[in-house]
Amino acid sequence: MRVTGFWHSWLLPLILVLTLVGVSRGLGAEVCAPEPAPPPEAPSAASPPTLAAGQADFTLHAFHIVGAQTETVKDLKKQLSIKLPSFWPPWGTPPPFRLQDLEYDVERLKNFYRRQGFYHTKIKPEINYGPKGAVDVTLKIDEGPWVKVTDIDVEVAGAVDLSELKSKWPLNPGDRFVEKPYDNLKNLYLNYLPNHGYPKVKVKGRVYLNEATNTAKILLTVNPGPLCYFGQVRIKDEEKLETPQAAVLEKLTFKTGQLFNQEKLFDTQRKLYATDLFRSVVLTPEQVLPQDPTIPIVVELVEKKKRSLKVGVGYADEEKFRARLGLRYRNLWGGGRLLDLDARYSSLGYLVSESFSNPVVFGSSFDFVQQSGARRRDLPGFNDRAFFTQSRLERDIPWDLRVYFGHGLEFARPFNLPVETLIRLQGTEPEKMYRASFALLGLRRDTTDSPIAPQRGGIFTLANEFAPTFLGSGLQFAQSVLDWRRYQAIGKSKIVAAGRVRFGLIQPIQSTTQIPISRLFFSGGANSVRGYKLNYLGPRNISGDPVGGETVLEFGLEGRFPLPIYEKIGGVVFIDAGNVFSRIHNLDLGQLKYSPGVGLRYLSPIGAIGVDIAFPINRINYQQDSPYQIHFSVGYGF
Repeated sequence: MRVTGFWHSWLLPLILVLTLVGVSRGLGAEVCAPEPAPPPEAPSAASPPTLAAGQADFTLHAFHIVGAQTETVKDLKKQLSIKLPSFWPPWGTPPPFRLQDLEYDVERLKNFYRRQGFYHTKIKPEINYGPKGAVDVTLKIDEGPWVKVTDIDVEVAGAVDLSELKSKWPLNPGDRFVEKPYDNLKNLYLNYLPNHGYPKVKVKGRVYLNEATNTAKILLTVNPGPLCYFGQVRIKDEEKLETPQAAVLEKLTFKTGQLFNQEKLFDTQRKLYATDLFRSVVLTPEQVLPQDPTIPIVVELVEKKKRSLKVGVGYADEEKFRARLGLRYRNLWGGGRLLDLDARYSSLGYLVSESFSNPVVFGSSFDFVQQSGARRRDLPGFNDRAFFTQSRLERDIPWDLRVYFGHGLEFARPFNLPVETLIRLQGTEPEKMYRASFALLGLRRDTTDSPIAPQRGGIFTLANEFAPTFLGSGLQFAQSVLDWRRYQAIGKSKIVAAGRVRFGLIQPIQSTTQIPISRLFFSGGANSVRGYKLNYLGPRNISGDPVGGETVLEFGLEGRFPLPIYEKIGGVVFIDAGNVFSRIHNLDLGQLKYSPGVGLRYLSPIGAIGVDIAFPINRINYQQDSPYQIHFSVGYGF
């Protein structure tokens, strides 16, 4: 039979296929393919349900991590790229869930564990699909054994003795091998040597890891390079700057020919920024030949605008409404001169002042500073008005100290004094103009890392005034005020411990027998012992009004920490102590008043804005004193 047309193209292939199928069934033959191995630690879950038409994608309802022993769940969640569900705000929308994002984060966590010394960690995700596309995820973690450091060998080229650094190693034999301490071990040598004359140091590290035995051996090779010294200092584009070269060089903390020290470059940068003349300060060691021991330094400066205006209004519990207007002129008439005009007002009075500074006056190493102004104070117990002026010479000396000396002149008139106060302070005459002409001598040391929210360093000030008759002073006295503040971050946390001590003493001399009230010390309030009202501590008249004293002693200890609610909101816990004493021989530590408290801070660009609530432990008058004080403030307590 002859087949043509349609059947020629389709019938023969169909018959051939049917014949092969029948033969296969008749013989009972089976064709088997090997099953593909499941991917390691694939997410275990039932097949995701089919979403109804128009329904949104899957959302992450809950996320749990179980089995973590060494690493905290909080640290593990920081490694995730997916957005986790949050209970706040309660009306928020759950984040989306995508399986590929979860698989990516599982690999991220494995890599994180490897950096922590765990090379056999297993992570098994479990996914539960709920109604309306809600998904619950649980990561089950088996950390496995960790890698132990068995040996650390440091090979130093040359004759440099670095044995003292061994006691500072962040990683030692017997510890778990973690990448960050390993990097810190290398940085220990990279940071130490440039501060001791070796800026060309090179450090190479090798880790010999045995995953079978979970051990690691570390080898560091340290090449210090040549011993180097500071070379000439060059100011880049000096002709474009209005600030004179002498004013810049006077802030250098190193000299040509001294042993190279990287830290001195940072200190110089900090001092130049503190002049408020420059928007940018960069000190760069110049590139020289590898064996050249002299390192020239290039200083690159960008000056700030010549004028700046500060305007501020606010409210505080003690000052009530307050306002400030300030104008600063930089490089006035050239030469790096500064002129500040400032006016402040609040319910406690006003202050109008000017301040002028001329660096390296007459080509010397001293800066000339002149200040003058007028003020009025409306304080609990008295009011006064004063006109004052000061002229000082200041200069930097070793150990980050700045010394000053000069002369001050003040005319002060107290008024609105209660009769009870006049009986107690017979040396104070209301409406009398007291003239004080005094010599100034003081020290200041500032090593803080930030003027707004310091975390390390400290501020030390010692101010002395001496007003004898031969300086033309109608009021004769000797006064010293010491103020010391210290800030220290606690370990790797963001917690900062802050402490403060203030001691003040004023003594009448020569023909003066009693210091008038406008010159006495007071304590209590938002800026001293926060559990007590403004100026409330110390001697008072029979009506309870403060009258001040010749000696003041204050202590403060504060812990500052971030809150998990929002990264710019922080908390503080504190305890203040202090008191005022009529005479130095009346000083009694057993009479100190204590005040613990707590507070909140919002870290704004202008500083910390916050509220404190403080509780006086030993209240002075239980019938009249409040059991707590609330203070609104800008900035920290100290």
